[in-house]
Amino acid sequence: MKTLVLVLFISSILAAGAAAQQIPQVGAAAPQSTLPGNTVVASVAGISLTIDDVRKMLENAPPAVTRLIQSNGVQDFIQQAFLFRHLSELGDNLKLGEESPLKDQIETERKWIVANAMVTHERNYYTPSEPQISDFYQKNQARWQQAKIKAIFLGFKAGAAPPPSDSKDVADAAKRALEGAHPPNQRSEEEAKKVAGDLVKQLRGGADFSKLVEQYSDDSSSKGSGGEFPAIKATSPYPEDLKKAIFALHNGDISEPICQPTGFYIVRMEEKSVQSLNEVREPIVQEMRENHLKDWLTDLGKRFTPTVQNPQFFSQPQLYLQPAGAAPAPSKQ
Repeated sequence: MKTLVLVLFISSILAAGAAAQQIPQVGAAAPQSTLPGNTVVASVAGISLTIDDVRKMLENAPPAVTRLIQSNGVQDFIQQAFLFRHLSELGDNLKLGEESPLKDQIETERKWIVANAMVTHERNYYTPSEPQISDFYQKNQARWQQAKIKAIFLGFKAGAAPPPSDSKDVADAAKRALEGAHPPNQRSEEEAKKVAGDLVKQLRGGADFSKLVEQYSDDSSSKGSGGEFPAIKATSPYPEDLKKAIFALHNGDISEPICQPTGFYIVRMEEKSVQSLNEVREPIVQEMRENHLKDWLTDLGKRFTPTVQNPQFFSQPQLYLQPAGAAPAPSKQ
């Protein structure tokens, strides 16, 4: 079993390359006290290992190491790492890396690693100018909108039976909701919609928003503050249809009832503004870097796209790419 783990470990390293990884978190519970980095935690073949030593071993480890630690633990990782290092030294002593085909494989692997590093370098070291950042900000201001709102939320129970056809008018329905005859977990969607529509009329007629919040709102987190919500931004994790309805309002507007899966929102826009450039500079820079990288790779892809000179080869490449002496692959009809 240990030998199998070692083989899988080495194979994973050869396949994944030396991609830098963060130190994985091992174990569910956090330690009660922090050990200093120079604490000796193990010894292998007479060599003492500190926490800093193990951390350094992990710094340039491939992704397979994380999986190894999660499944087998840090102790097995240390064992496999020392075995791997020892076998590598033995191979170097025999100059195996200088023989073909291993020499070519190592060089190919090195080129893949350097090529990936170049892609990362091109992204991370691209620095847009201040005019470019400002121009991006000006052209995308709709994405940086934010809104201060007050809202009343009227909950309903999905699938609750609608009120009888001979039920009283909207005012009576509102009164029943207030008195608890139809609490939020029992109120039907139809009834909630009628109450919400009546409240919109009252608010647009000059009714006190805070008082209606106190009387009707089923949102406990905002009810105590007169219906005030945390600032809503275009990037906030609210449903898109709710944000779209909110940002369509002007300062002082009262929305129509906005239906959501568990209730209706009635929103008053207190203040709509745009986040300052300084607030959104970092995400802008990161997005511009991603866009630059995409354009850069697209241009390189165009530069190195092959021009077909012999269509016959490309129509059935499997017929021509077999190793020397191998039987030709059957053609697909």
